[in-house]
Amino acid sequence: MTSLIFWTAGWTLFNGIRDTLPVLLAALIHECGHALSCRILRVPIRFFHPVAVGAVIGYDAVSLSYKKEIAIAVAGPLLNLLCAVSVFGVKSRFGALFGISSLGLAFFNLLPLRRLDGGVILYAAVASVWEADCAEKIARAVSGIGTVFLWMCAVAVQLRCGGNLSLLLISVYLLICI
Repeated sequence: MTSLIFWTAGWTLFNGIRDTLPVLLAALIHECGHALSCRILRVPIRFFHPVAVGAVIGYDAVSLSYKKEIAIAVAGPLLNLLCAVSVFGVKSRFGALFGISSLGLAFFNLLPLRRLDGGVILYAAVASVWEADCAEKIARAVSGIGTVFLWMCAVAVQLRCGGNLSLLLISVYLLICI
């Protein structure tokens, strides 16, 4: 919870409260997509922990089929995509920031990296075909390569454009989580 408060405070400091609310709303809707899919699939949610780059919803994945695990992981980005489409053409700053934030969250979370929905999808898809150990090795390798690439892109953006450290900090966080 503390990291979410610091992240929100930092974001608000640099962007103002008016530009923070649509981003937080997009993140909340993303997590609601996961929670809603858990409810539809009758999967009990054990915990909900806000973290620096979003939130973690805990459920007993061991008892789930890989199809259900994929459905839960896809639900957050899917709801973000639906939100982005729903505000397309809205001519307000809030609507534009909400749409862009929703779209960014959807695509970013679909990256096949650990701690992101795409990493869960990758693991479950591979594990449904091959053994769990093989799926773990593949998911770890793809996540490592992808996270290093993301970090390199973040460094390149910093060197070329300067300014925003958020992608660099997120990539460092994801590197630590591998």
